[in-house]
Amino acid sequence: MIHVYGISFRRISTLFIVALLLGLGKTVTIPANGAASLNDLGIQQLVEVKEKHFGVHAGYRFEILARSNPFYLEGPVGDAANVPIMSNRLYVLGEAGNYGIGMGVMKHTAGLVYTRTNFMSGLLDVFDHDTQTFFLDNTYLRTGNWALSAGVRGTRIVNTADGEEDYSGWTPNVSIGKFFQPGTRQSLWVRWRNSLTFSEITGLAVDGSPVKGLTDDRLNHWSSGLGLTHGWAFSKNWTLDSRGSLDLSRYSKGANQDRNDTLLALGTAIQWDFLRYFSMAGFLDYSHRFSNLDKYSFSNLDGGFRLNAAIGF
Repeated sequence: MIHVYGISFRRISTLFIVALLLGLGKTVTIPANGAASLNDLGIQQLVEVKEKHFGVHAGYRFEILARSNPFYLEGPVGDAANVPIMSNRLYVLGEAGNYGIGMGVMKHTAGLVYTRTNFMSGLLDVFDHDTQTFFLDNTYLRTGNWALSAGVRGTRIVNTADGEEDYSGWTPNVSIGKFFQPGTRQSLWVRWRNSLTFSEITGLAVDGSPVKGLTDDRLNHWSSGLGLTHGWAFSKNWTLDSRGSLDLSRYSKGANQDRNDTLLALGTAIQWDFLRYFSMAGFLDYSHRFSNLDKYSFSNLDGGFRLNAAIGF
């Protein structure tokens, strides 16, 4: 049991507890694109079909970054929250298929992603968490570099301080995308994606009774968005990757009923492939969420360094 300002609480989302203790004043919500977004891995739909029917890929990513708005709040963030964030990520995925159907081929992909996030401050170590993701994707690659995809992603967030689950959710999704090659050293991937998220998040309670509106499913939502990714190999072993996306989300449960969000995300990274299986990159990411419920609007800027190791066969 936790006592804050004379109120007795049972289990509360860890992010809410620390935000309250720091005087940040707003309930923290998980960004629409999620910490476990597969886009963060640089995993993209394959538009070049290989002859083999099975494949395995595995990798590790170390990342350290500065974040202007660590809790994705509408208002200013106190100095105590402005600390470096460290992330360690492992992933493994398997591919099967490449068999012909009509004018194209079918590919199946399944994978696991494990991420540990640490706030590099003793005051904020109760924010440290593990994110566990499972995904399954079925993609039909057509002639003309078109890709139709349907899949599902499951996400679980566990607080490392007490081992309790703060969030879990399943997201079925469908998308259509097209690959372009503006030049011999450039590529452009355009994708329109629709998804439906079913979630369960730890709720807030006072004296054992749930607070009105803070239901376990209050993060259930439908999303639709357009994304673009551009790659430019401007020199030997050097690549400039840029991406942008615009996602619309509609919530319908609990305190988020009739909530509508628009999330704009922009990012760029310069990567150096210094060894066959290793690369490093500097990156800059910006996001801004517009919401009809003002308390869910925010702006955030991330900048940092990452080290990647990947192998496939």
